Amino acid sequence: MAHAAPSARDADTRPVIAAPPVSKPATKKPAPKKTTGSGGSSTTTVKPPSGAAGTVVSFALAQVGKRYVYATSGPNTYDCSGLVSAAYARAGIKLPHQSEQIAARGRRVPSGQWMPGDVIHTSGHVAIYIGGGKVVEAANPSSGVRVAPVRGGTAYRFL
Repeated sequence: MAHAAPSARDADTRPVIAAPPVSKPATKKPAPKKTTGSGGSSTTTVKPPSGAAGTVVSFALAQVGKRYVYATSGPNTYDCSGLVSAAYARAGIKLPHQSEQIAARGRRVPSGQWMPGDVIHTSGHVAIYIGGGKVVEAANPSSGVRVAPVRGGTAYRFL
């Protein structure tokens, strides 16, 4: 006996349930560095850039919380130019241990074009710009090495 082709009336009317989409496993990216701002009252999340600028910024951020001692350049204490020269040394760039001499060697960067890793100079002081209007600096004996807002200055680029 021949079977007749199924009619539309014989079609299965149950709802079709789609299988959940297959997702790719998430690639794990390094977490941004969380640092404590001045006085320990605020935190700043910073994702260091890549390349030499990333080396400079990452090194400087790793020093946050260490003591300020005049005329030192690490590894346990820093003054402002000592922190900058030590951070740049990690990227293979030799800078003097004196803020005015550091500024004299860099290429001036116009405001609005600052990039992480640039050195911010004010009279008698240098700091490393980390982005978002923030710097890492060896501020003074009371504050030590900290993340702080930019308080003016001129940026210089060495990378």
